[in-house]
Amino acid sequence: MKKGLISLAVVSMLYSETFQQFQQQHYNTFNTYKKNLEKEFQEYKKTLDEEFKQYKKELSKYWDKPKLTTKKTFVEYSKDKKVRKIVNYDKEQIKIDVIAKSQQEAEKKAKAALAKLSIETTNEAFNNNPVLTKVEKKFKKVGVSSKPENKPLIADVIYKKPPTIQDVKNYVNSSFKKAKIIKKPAKVSNSYIYSVSFPLPKNSYIIKAKRLKPYVLDKAQKFKLTPALIYAIIETESSYNPMARSYVPAFGLMQIVPQTAGKDAYKMLYGKPKLLTPGYLYNEKNNILIGSAYLKKLYYNYFKNVKNPLSRLYLTIAAYNTGAGNVACAFNSKNKDFKGRTLCYRMRGDYNIKKAVPKINSLTPDQVYNQLINNLRYDEAKNYLKKVNYRLKKYFVAIKKGKL
Repeated sequence: MKKGLISLAVVSMLYSETFQQFQQQHYNTFNTYKKNLEKEFQEYKKTLDEEFKQYKKELSKYWDKPKLTTKKTFVEYSKDKKVRKIVNYDKEQIKIDVIAKSQQEAEKKAKAALAKLSIETTNEAFNNNPVLTKVEKKFKKVGVSSKPENKPLIADVIYKKPPTIQDVKNYVNSSFKKAKIIKKPAKVSNSYIYSVSFPLPKNSYIIKAKRLKPYVLDKAQKFKLTPALIYAIIETESSYNPMARSYVPAFGLMQIVPQTAGKDAYKMLYGKPKLLTPGYLYNEKNNILIGSAYLKKLYYNYFKNVKNPLSRLYLTIAAYNTGAGNVACAFNSKNKDFKGRTLCYRMRGDYNIKKAVPKINSLTPDQVYNQLINNLRYDEAKNYLKKVNYRLKKYFVAIKKGKL
């Protein structure tokens, strides 16, 4: 009996040591993976910054103030860098700039540029961007890569049906009849910059929203979100610019930051964080999937202990812009700096969501909203919450009236 007990004890001890070794090995493997992933993210951002800096340097040989794509403005240059196409999705305006020796030459090139732009797809726009294609090629082996779909940049708001060659000609000719060409000095010798602008249809956002409706409804149902929230986030983040990009970097309709929202959402969906390449995030379906998954994580995970659903919605909206920790600080800290901004200290738990929850649950939704507006550290986050909240109501009405 004694021998049996001793044997059992020895086996238990050996099993315990083996299990501990397994746990330690698993921890070491995951820790190494995390470090490597972080290294990849840093290299990713560094490469993007360096490549765009170099591209801007090349453009500055022709343009005094080179412009690049932003969150709400799409910018594309011709191969010789002397023609620039700009779509401002927020102001609903197209602008074509041409460096040429005569107005006749400029008008010819501007008409060709407008024609191409009017039927250009996201896949073509991606392939036309030398920086994005280079970065995609470099990181597709270590990250999750994909190609943007052949979705329209602006054709869906210009044409009521897939355009014929004649439709494109008619659009270009009628646009130029109403347009005024402006001439100004150019950096290139013996040349001028000729600029011409054209309006996009008013309220083109609703046309864009309708085209995205299948994706939005699918992800809203999958993640138990209201479609109005996804639409409101898209409009606030990018004004429906499918090629949106910010310096962070963030990409696409819902402005996904690969290092934060992209990583968190992908891990939630597939069990492991991964580096998401620009090509993956410029695919509209992928972008809405990742953005919606991140909204779900914020609403149903980070803020799951907040009892009032409307309060939780306000917190989720603010956190999508500024992060859950900064939202928690708006309730945990009472200290302000000399500019009136909330001071947040990690050592005293200001970023701790769990610590903030009792205070949040003691407030009404209106009080929670006001606390965020008054106490969020950054003005950008405060304005973001206001804009999304306004647009949320707008989309609720549009859906109710059957416009969406």
